[in-house]
Amino acid sequence: MTESETKELREALELQRQHVLKDVNRHGIMNGVGAGVIADETERAEKIADAAVEHQLGYSESKLLEKIEYALDRLEEGNYGICDGCGKQINIERLKAKPSVSLCIECQSAKEQG
Repeated sequence: MTESETKELREALELQRQHVLKDVNRHGIMNGVGAGVIADETERAEKIADAAVEHQLGYSESKLLEKIEYALDRLEEGNYGICDGCGKQINIERLKAKPSVSLCIECQSAKEQG
């Protein structure tokens, strides 16, 4: 990986981190919305469903944030772009498409298949 590719990927990761942090904060704020008297069962069910969706989105975003931080740490250590599964170089196009990945396409496919 060239120095310019590394710089490009670092910038992409940092930008992605900013967006995710904004979303995590937004979901955290929305989880507090609606605390009060709820008029009827339908409204209560809607509030519960909304809270469950917001919780799941927040959880997913916090997991993505962990992956981004891990990728940034690996950049600092000099082992970014090396597959955690097989130790081979991850294709640069895959990294550009999804900079926070830590598995090559073969290892990711194997993981998803079980």
